[in-house]
Parts: sequence; structure tokens; C-alpha cells
Amino acid sequence: MSLRDSAVKGVLWTGIGRVGAGLLNFILTMILARVLSPSDYGLLELLAIFTILSECFIDSGFSQAVIKDQNASQTDLSSVFFFNLTIALILYSGLFFAAPLIAIFYHEPILIKLSRFVFLVIIFHSCSIIQIANFSRNLQFRPQAIVSITAIIIAGTTAGIMAFEGFGVWALATNMVLFAFLKMVFFWLFSSWRPSFIVSFQSIKKYFKFGVNLLVQGLVDKFVTNLESLLIGRAYTKTDLGYFSQARKLDSYIIQTSTSVIQKVTYPILAKINSISSGLKDGYRRILQITMYAMIPLSLFMVICSEDLLYCLFGPKWISSSQYLRLWSIVGLLVSFYSIFINVFLVVNKTKELLYISIIRQVLRLVTIIVLIRLSILILIYGILCVTIVSAFLYTYIGGKYIHYSLWEIAKDLFPIVLSSFIASFFVYITYEIFENYSPYLIIPIQLLTMVIIYTISCAFMKCKAQKEVYAIIESFVKHKIVK
Repeated sequence: MSLRDSAVKGVLWTGIGRVGAGLLNFILTMILARVLSPSDYGLLELLAIFTILSECFIDSGFSQAVIKDQNASQTDLSSVFFFNLTIALILYSGLFFAAPLIAIFYHEPILIKLSRFVFLVIIFHSCSIIQIANFSRNLQFRPQAIVSITAIIIAGTTAGIMAFEGFGVWALATNMVLFAFLKMVFFWLFSSWRPSFIVSFQSIKKYFKFGVNLLVQGLVDKFVTNLESLLIGRAYTKTDLGYFSQARKLDSYIIQTSTSVIQKVTYPILAKINSISSGLKDGYRRILQITMYAMIPLSLFMVICSEDLLYCLFGPKWISSSQYLRLWSIVGLLVSFYSIFINVFLVVNKTKELLYISIIRQVLRLVTIIVLIRLSILILIYGILCVTIVSAFLYTYIGGKYIHYSLWEIAKDLFPIVLSSFIASFFVYITYEIFENYSPYLIIPIQLLTMVIIYTISCAFMKCKAQKEVYAIIESFVKHKIVK
């Protein structure tokens, strides 16, 4: 199978897994949001920074290193597996005993038991990192899709039942932990790889040399990115944090899920391209256009329709999140844009440079959070948006230089998409003005249909290359039946 067919098949199955699981999780959130309160979501959000940092520390950049290494031995994989598991057990033990301190910091006694339960995801995650990396390295995305969807169905159903039975925040916690546990179990069932009882410090050293910069970058990124949740939870009410986190999650479900599909598939494929040909620039150029072809109109739609979207999806009590959602949609779009160029650094082995840019980005974000946190949550997000714009420029300019892809070329490639998106958005806004007094359940479908029709026509009129590429991919999928 050609790399193009592998890419299409990878995007398809990763899309089914990520988007499918995201959609199911999104449906679950819609149901739970009508039963649970914003403070329930805010309470669980308080623990996010601890879980995310721990999982980042466990990975240590090893999964990317394994994916990159096409000749990883059984000794290499086993060593990484046991190293990750050891780190996970140490982290969980530390957080288990730190649970009372976390509860005191937030003035929430329930966090003692809740955190000890939620932090189990750290151990479950560590047990499946190698299986996931092996699947990705071999461009096997179908098992990952099946695992994600199956796990979210079972975990989501369980959490839904618990929510209606009055378990409150424990329903959300159970969904999180059970999902991680089931993914671990299913990945072991699908994968034929098993660890050998052998640990080579030489193997760990080899991968750690590649991953150490990614580890530091990941820790800094995740800490600062989630620091606002920690500080908002301390400075404001849990309800305020719930509104903030729900808006960010909605953006994550729609924008960042789509971006992660592209990133997850393109890294192993472009790593192969880098080793067998000189087509790296062309590969990134096409990936950027295809990604932005979907992301730009979707983000603008969320900006325009944020209030009605939240009303329809989560109910009227969540409308206060709309002011945050508008800004998070723009932030999410910029992140999806520069995330494509992050893969450039990985493929050309410039992890040190990637670390430097990440440190600059997160220092700016940290200063922004410290300065603006007490003013208001909305002003804080405006500050984060400004930092994201600067970050997008740095990643794009420097990453583009490595593949000789200039800012002027990027602007020319994206101009038809941007212009078509704004034209379609203008008609969506006009539609809202016309149907302003009607129910949001009627307005949203009309606006969505308007966006799709006007955007498609406008892209066709301007002979948008990305639209032709999307059509070609669909045709390739139908013609060759590569999903089989």
C-alpha cells in the first residue's frame, strides 16, 4: 500500500477513533450537563493538572521515540515498558499521600477520596503506552479506533446511569477512570506484544536522549496550559471554573480532536517520507491546507453561534460559557495551525529547538496568567489568545524554515480558504439576524447548512486546492476500498 493510501486509511481510522470517541463523549457530556451542575465539572477540573502532568512524565517522550525507531528491539520495548510502569507507581503513591494536602488547598474535603480514585488513570495509562506506539509505528490505526469507541461506550453508559442515580461528580470520575482501565485492557487484548522480564539501561538511555527535550517541553506545556484551571479554582468559585472548563472542552471536542487526528497520523507517515524521499515540504503543504480547510470555517462558525450552540447542546444554564467559547475557538484554531509545524521539529530531529520555543511560549503564558488572573476570567483568555498568536508565528516561521516553506507561501496557500470562510461566516451572521426570534434548535441547523453551502461554493469559485485534494482523497478511498 502506498504512503498516500496509508495516510488516507490512517486518517480515516484515526478519525473514526478520535472523532467517534469524541462524538460519543460529547453526547455523554450533553446528557450529563443537563443532570449535573457546573460546580461538579469544576470540582473534577481541579485535579486535571495533576493527572495531565503525571501522564506526561510517564510518557517521557518515549512513545514518539518508539514510533520514530523502525528497528526497536524486544529489549528496547520491554525496558521502556517497565521504566514507565515504575514511574507511574511512584507518581501514584506520591499523589495518594498528597491527597489531603490537595483537599486543604482547595478547601474541598471530598477531593481526598476523589483524587485517589481519579489518579488511578496514571497507572492504567502507563500500561498501554508501548502497545499504542507499536500500532502507530506500523500505521495500524484500526485497532486504536475500535478500542477507543468500545471503551467510551461502556464507560459513558456507566457514568450516565450513575449521574441519573444521583452520584454527582463521582459519575464524571468513574467515566474517566473506567475509560482508562478499559483502554488498557483492550489494547493488551488486541496487541500480540508482551514485555519480556528484562531491563536495559542502554535502551532507556537511547530513547531518553531523544525524549528528554520532549519531556521537559511537555511538562512545561502541560503545567502552564492547565495552571489557569488551578488558579481559577482557587480565586473564583467552582461554578465559574465549570463554565470556563466546559467552554474549553467543547472547543477541544470539535477543534482539537480533529487536529489530533491529523497530528497522530502524519507524524509516523512523514517520518517515513523524511527517510525515503525529499517530498517533506510538499507533504506538509498538503496537510496544512487540508487541515485548515476544515478548521477555519468550523472555528468561525463556533465564534458566531456560540450562545445558541451551548443552549442546544448543554441547556440554558451553560449560556454563560459562550463568552469563553468564542475566544477558545480562536485559540483552538491557532493551536491546530501551529501543531502541524510542531511535527516538523520532530521529523527533522530538532527537539532542542522545539524545547526553546516551548519555554518562550510558556513563560509568556505564565506571566499573562499571573498578571491577569485577578482581573477577570475573560480578560485572562484574551491574554492567552495574544500569547497563542505569538506562539503560532514562532512555530510556523522556524518550523517552515526547516522545510523551506516561507510565511508568504503559507499565506498564499491559505488565502482562498480564509476568504471563503469569512464570506460564509458573513452569510451565517445574516441568517442569525433574520431568524433571531426563532428557537435556537431551528437556527443552528439553518446556520450550519448555510455555512456548508456558501463555503463549498466559494472554495470552488476560487479553485481552492485543498477542496480538490479532499475530493481526491474521498475518490481514492472509494476507488481502492482502502478501509478494508
